[in-house]
Amino acid sequence: MPDQSQPGGQQLDASYPAPPDYFALFTDANVARLASTEASAALDDAELKFLVPPEPPASGSYAGFGRLWQVHDRLPTLEEQNIPQLYSEGPIDRITELKRLNHSILFEFLDLVEVLIKDPSQFSARTERIRDIFVNAHHLINEYRSHQAKETLKLMLQQQIEAKRTSSGATLEKCRELEVEVERLRQEAAAVEMDTRAPAAAAAAAAVGDLSSPQRLTSSEAPGNNAAGSSLLAQSAIAAAGLQAIVEAVQAIN
Repeated sequence: MPDQSQPGGQQLDASYPAPPDYFALFTDANVARLASTEASAALDDAELKFLVPPEPPASGSYAGFGRLWQVHDRLPTLEEQNIPQLYSEGPIDRITELKRLNHSILFEFLDLVEVLIKDPSQFSARTERIRDIFVNAHHLINEYRSHQAKETLKLMLQQQIEAKRTSSGATLEKCRELEVEVERLRQEAAAVEMDTRAPAAAAAAAAVGDLSSPQRLTSSEAPGNNAAGSSLLAQSAIAAAGLQAIVEAVQAIN
């Protein structure tokens, strides 16, 4: 059991270990002392050194929650785990090896059952053998994790691209509908403009023929109609410009 008589001792073999002894050193007085003390001097102080956070590990492993963790996340080799490697070195067909290991597990289990029937005291060797086979199979599977991560990322990106293409297609379809509507507005504006020009020309001809004719006054209706036509033309031009901007933006996204 770890010694807890010294500061820093910590009980790791309990389900709910007590906090390390040096937590009692985090007092307001010590915190104030640490703020006014240089880091190099604080490390030489018997109490303040526990208040200075350690440097993060740069290599190797570190202990946490009763286990050792690698600083650089990588798959440890079977040799580093003290597990015998049950497949050959170098390039291998992992699918074939996994099938072979799977069959070996079945045979080893049958042998274990036979050992438990004939001589139960010899079961440990069989269980260790089954454990080694399982660890080897899991190691082969874990070697696929980086490939799995890449394929998963590719699938996510493809799904995002398809979603954007679908959204862009819907936007382009709406733009085409707006183009049809703008063209209709242009045609209506052109028709209104043609309708307003004919009465204006007739009124002008009548005014030249007879300046005192009352029909001269009817020509005042023309500017209003002409203004309506001009307004429709202006609205259609604005709508067309906005539609063109939307189309260019969607095409840029695609």
